[in-house]
Amino acid sequence: MFSVALPMILLVGCSTPQSVPLTVENSSSIKNIYIEKNVPKPSAIYWRGTTQAWGGALFGALGAFATADAGMTDAEKMIKFMEKHKIDISEIVYSEVSKQTAALKTYQITSVDKSDATLTLAVDMYGFNKTHPFGTHMNPMIRMTAKLIKPNNQIIWQESEFVSDFASENDQGQSLETYQNEPAKLRTALAKASQVTVKRLLAKLQ
Repeated sequence: MFSVALPMILLVGCSTPQSVPLTVENSSSIKNIYIEKNVPKPSAIYWRGTTQAWGGALFGALGAFATADAGMTDAEKMIKFMEKHKIDISEIVYSEVSKQTAALKTYQITSVDKSDATLTLAVDMYGFNKTHPFGTHMNPMIRMTAKLIKPNNQIIWQESEFVSDFASENDQGQSLETYQNEPAKLRTALAKASQVTVKRLLAKLQ
């Protein structure tokens, strides 16, 4: 039995924002950028995998609540599990883009009042897929959109990237059981998928 939280249409990029290449003129005028800390994310996640028991991993000793939430989908249970363990995809993405942008040294990261433009990221969709029918790994997938916006609100650069659960670099996925028993590995899997996506996006900003 499979649980799908979001339409598969999201995976083929039909609603991907239009690409806005960075012109030579705009590129030469941008030296200092501010990285927006607010990274929007969807309230629901994509989920496709065999239904499994969450039990104590999600509810701990609060068995009574397990009965109350018995009607939750696996996607909803995963969201609740991440909230319980303070695993926030928005925070993960912001941390990753901050590290990678600083490492590139293409731009100086400054406060918003000293910046020539603001770099924003948004998580368009993310979730987990059972990559191989006979396997157990629930690999993360994620699609992001990045923008470079001037103080006058002009979008001078915009690109989107999707990293699927099949991507070779996206190699930290584990089984749902492992995620339940070792939440740190869930964070690691999401961080790796985010790292790959951010790297692809920033490569287009060079």
